[in-house]
Amino acid sequence: MQFIDSDFQFPISSAVVHSGRVFEAVVTGIPDGERHPVPGGAAAEMREIFRQLDTFLTAAGVDRFAVCTARLYLQDVLADIPAVNLAWKEYFGEHPVVRRAYGVQLQAGMRVEAAFTAELA
Repeated sequence: MQFIDSDFQFPISSAVVHSGRVFEAVVTGIPDGERHPVPGGAAAEMREIFRQLDTFLTAAGVDRFAVCTARLYLQDVLADIPAVNLAWKEYFGEHPVVRRAYGVQLQAGMRVEAAFTAELA
């Protein structure tokens, strides 16, 4: 297993590559070195998530079009899904990703947390 981000404080990693074939990442709208999500609500957090995801994917040698599944964890699904959908379409366009969205109680004032799986070539 290859850890994409080696500077973590807990025995976890934000992104890993399994067997050189499968990429997995869990990303929040909290920028590196910060304690709180970016301001601006769910859409801003989703854009920050995609910014971080791009960094992880590049380190793994692929781009956003390798992403095949996503799980979104939203503080308030009904209130936040329209904003998240706008940011999603900006990022993925017509790229078909299997996506699930769940309502959960998030920490640190977050509106969104996301988990992604991508296939490596």
